[in-house]
This record gives sequence, structure tokens and C-alpha cells, in this order.
Amino acid sequence: MSWIRLGIAGVAFLAVASVASAQAPQGGPPQGGPPQGGPGGRARMTQMLFAGIDLTDAQKDQIAKIGEKYQAEREALRPAGGQPMGPPDSTTRAKMDDIRTKSIADYRAVLTADQQKVFNKNVADMKARMDARQKQQQQ
Repeated sequence: MSWIRLGIAGVAFLAVASVASAQAPQGGPPQGGPPQGGPGGRARMTQMLFAGIDLTDAQKDQIAKIGEKYQAEREALRPAGGQPMGPPDSTTRAKMDDIRTKSIADYRAVLTADQQKVFNKNVADMKARMDARQKQQQQ
């Protein structure tokens, strides 16, 4: 009889645990962070740029609009048919850098002076990671 109770308790526990994990938020932005969306790279970049910055709802809306503004330009640089891109050529890299520079300037304009200090550090950190990745790919 005790084995039956133990088995029923185990099944009940697994059922509750699976329902709870299905209802848990899945990988959203940190509290106070910008909204996510679009391709994973853009969402990760946005998350890194705004790490440690508490944004108001109005700022989050403005940041989402800025991301959407540059989405078409980013999509135009991708190969047709959803094929993997691989390392971009120098022309595509220059266009990507231009889009990134313009979007970062637009993002910065939304922030307060204190938020801009953290944002500027995040931009510098992200640029250092990108430079290191490019050097690694060239080797």
C-alpha cells in the first residue's frame, strides 16, 4: 500500500512540476530592460546595450520603435531564402556597421545623462567583444 501512495505522490509531483515550468517566463529581458524581439542576434545586442539600465515604459516603447526602424535595412543585408550568411564581405560589414552606429545614436538619444554613462560603457564592451571575435575569425 505504501508503494502505491509513493508512486501516486511521485506522479502528482511530476505533473505539478511540469505545469509550473510551462508557466514560467522563458528567457525574457532582465527586469527593467528593453523589449526583445526579432532575430536572436538583435535581441542579444539590445539586451547587452541596456544591461544595468532601468528603462521607463516610454523609453522601452521608443527603443522598440528604433529597432523596428532599422529592421528592414538589416533584413536587406541577409541572403535570400534564409540561407546561413557566414562571415560578411567588407561591403556588407560596412553597411552593418553603419546601421549599428545609427541605431546606437538613436538609442542614446532616448536615455537620460545617467543612463547614457552606463550605455556608453556597454557600447564599448560590446565593441571590444566584436573586435575580438573578428580577429579570432581572421586567424
